[in-house]
Amino acid sequence: MGEQKFLYIIFLVTPFGTGKIIRMVTGFPYNHTGISFSSELKYFYSFARHYKKAPFYGGFAKESVLRYNNNGKIAKIKICKVPVSEENFQNAKKYVDNVKEHSDEYIYNLISAVAFPLRKNIRIKKAYTCIEFVLGILRKYADVPELENTGFLSVKEFCERLDPYAVYEGSIEKFFECADWEGDTFPEEKSAFSCWKDTLRNNLTLLFRFIKNEK
Repeated sequence: MGEQKFLYIIFLVTPFGTGKIIRMVTGFPYNHTGISFSSELKYFYSFARHYKKAPFYGGFAKESVLRYNNNGKIAKIKICKVPVSEENFQNAKKYVDNVKEHSDEYIYNLISAVAFPLRKNIRIKKAYTCIEFVLGILRKYADVPELENTGFLSVKEFCERLDPYAVYEGSIEKFFECADWEGDTFPEEKSAFSCWKDTLRNNLTLLFRFIKNEK
């Protein structure tokens, strides 16, 4: 029997304007989620914006926890520790590594995000929201009875169903000391034109995939 492993699921109250809008729509304090393979939480994986100044240009991201210090406004997080077999732990890592290797093909599913208030998941090829990405990994690689036989889940429902696995809730600042920006593009300075161009290209690609019904 293999060693017991864990997937760490993170829910965040992000200190940015987009997060505040999402929380106003959902009525729930947490608005973002990600997954880590280490309790140190130097970084985690999700679908999020690539650059601070381009909130609607997003895709697969290796997120440093440092991005959640916005001029002294510190994110609040909730961490859930989900047990998995060693085999499924390695398979989940391989899946994430494969997405990372081809990250230029993956984009943030803004269409599905807009449809969330209607309790709809809009499936589009190689496009995910943060919840779709993390929830998909758990359903495939973890034995979580609370997630079985469920269709659409809001961030509130997802978070509440993982309550039995919660191990920490508080400020993300406690993880800053050992964190760095390695692999996270968030702080890179981009011109307004570059941000606008990347955002337009990204979301036109998403729209074309949606129209072509690519899943």
